[in-house]
Amino acid sequence: MDRWLRPSRRVMHWACAVVVAVALAETTWTPVADASSAKALQRIDPALFAQAKSHPTTLFDVIVQGAPDRKHVDAREKARSVDRAGKAVQEAGGSPRRALGIIGGASAKVRGSGLITLANDDDVAYIFADAALNAKFDPQTGASLVTGAGTLTVKAPATWSQYGVTGRGIAVAVIDSGIYAHRDLAGRIVAAIDFTSASPTVSATPLGDPGGHGTHVAGLIAGDGTASDGAYTGVAPGANLVDVRVINASGASNVSTVLAGLQWVLSNRARYNIRVANLSLGTPEQTSYTLSPLSAAVEVLQYAGVSVVVSAGNSGPGAGTITAPGDDPFVITVGAADDNRTSTLADDSVAAFSSAGPTRYDSLAKPDVVAPGRRMVSLRSPGSALDALLPDRQVTASGSPTAEYFTLSGTSMAAPMVAGAVALLLERDPTLTPREVKQRLLSTAAPLSFGSRYTRGAGLLDTLAAVASTDHGGWKDRSRVSDGFAQMVLPLIYGTTLTWEDATFNGGVDSKGRPWTQLTWSDITWDNLTWDAISWNDITWEGITWDSVTQQDITWETTFDPLSSSGPGWGPLD
Repeated sequence: MDRWLRPSRRVMHWACAVVVAVALAETTWTPVADASSAKALQRIDPALFAQAKSHPTTLFDVIVQGAPDRKHVDAREKARSVDRAGKAVQEAGGSPRRALGIIGGASAKVRGSGLITLANDDDVAYIFADAALNAKFDPQTGASLVTGAGTLTVKAPATWSQYGVTGRGIAVAVIDSGIYAHRDLAGRIVAAIDFTSASPTVSATPLGDPGGHGTHVAGLIAGDGTASDGAYTGVAPGANLVDVRVINASGASNVSTVLAGLQWVLSNRARYNIRVANLSLGTPEQTSYTLSPLSAAVEVLQYAGVSVVVSAGNSGPGAGTITAPGDDPFVITVGAADDNRTSTLADDSVAAFSSAGPTRYDSLAKPDVVAPGRRMVSLRSPGSALDALLPDRQVTASGSPTAEYFTLSGTSMAAPMVAGAVALLLERDPTLTPREVKQRLLSTAAPLSFGSRYTRGAGLLDTLAAVASTDHGGWKDRSRVSDGFAQMVLPLIYGTTLTWEDATFNGGVDSKGRPWTQLTWSDITWDNLTWDAISWNDITWEGITWDSVTQQDITWETTFDPLSSSGPGWGPLD
């Protein structure tokens, strides 16, 4: 049901260090005069449309979003939207692959000629390329750290001792390349699922990390320092972890795989008490966040009670380099500080690679906050791709016979510091909403004398001050939600009392009581809706995501080809 327009037309990348393989080369397209082409361009990425016209027999990997019913809105509309997408794909001669309930659509394989047909189908809201993703990192040289300076910088140890919180009982979903069964995480990887495999299945035991990136991220969140006598610990050493692998050993992934991971987190958040999701990944902005599928998905999680922490990107220091979904106003976007390997602020700075705001299309102030992200020591995944590629990054703790730690830099490393802090907040007060969590983090951040609002955000993460805060005011922002989110939740809020910012007619809807029975999707002007006034706790969020839709004559594939590598894979940035 979402309208997901061009979120990742070309690329997605890890924020640890940004680089992505391009599924479609950027194409300059000249509008075609005929009405069919003009209509089609309203529903398909122009670059994809041009490629399809030039290569009618080529199979394209795409994501197709089903159009919402313009006349009827009810709780079943989400499933119908998925069905419409699948049927439209089949009628165009394509093969629907994975049902993506979180966006009201499906991934699919369709020939170029079929994409032209599909783009003219009224049951289709939008078609975009299922772009390839590759993970990389920012290379650093020099001596290994000898203490966990980053954890000290954000005052995590003081928080543990003063408030007795370590994140115990709170699960953080690590949407990444996997998590190795490191002894610093023993007994706390409560579930794992691999969406890069042919048949994703939940495991109660660790599935490992062939890439190495996710393990490093996990350690910064919840490592307990067992292998280093406490020297290298994460911010929340008592928190549980849920491993959601969306990137393979070679660093490859695609948008639909990430969406499948987010959808699984939504469906399973209650089972594992997932209250935080960390996404150390992103894509260069191609359009406003209001049209982005990634924004729609993370907003669903946010309003469902899961705080979403996203890395800002590594394309700094220039302005307008924040990556999506970090450009979404509702998530917590994290930039990287360079703590110079000390726990004092006197020698700190914003890391040169850290992406800066304002956001390119919406001019939003981002990042929200910064945390240490340069030369961070965390957990090593032995034999992983990064481990083999950079053996000089291995770190041996004092008194240890083997190297069990690893050094990496990037906003990918800064984001998990904040995710760990959120776990501490939620252990102390489990009633906090994502908006209250964000307010506490931003209002208590340590002011910095360097950088600007668009590089340092509200300041440096201060876990001690955040946990000490008793502020129950939610973070306020005048920004609207994305189109995709609005379309997705419409059936859930249908029939309820909505609060509009004024009492005038907007888009034909009277804020003082026009009956829902007379309401169609096109009547609604979402910019005027006060989203904070909606009682989100009363919504049955499980209605948004499902694994078994009303299939009728659609045959969804239940297994998928394992992800293959595309692009250069793991490697240092220039």
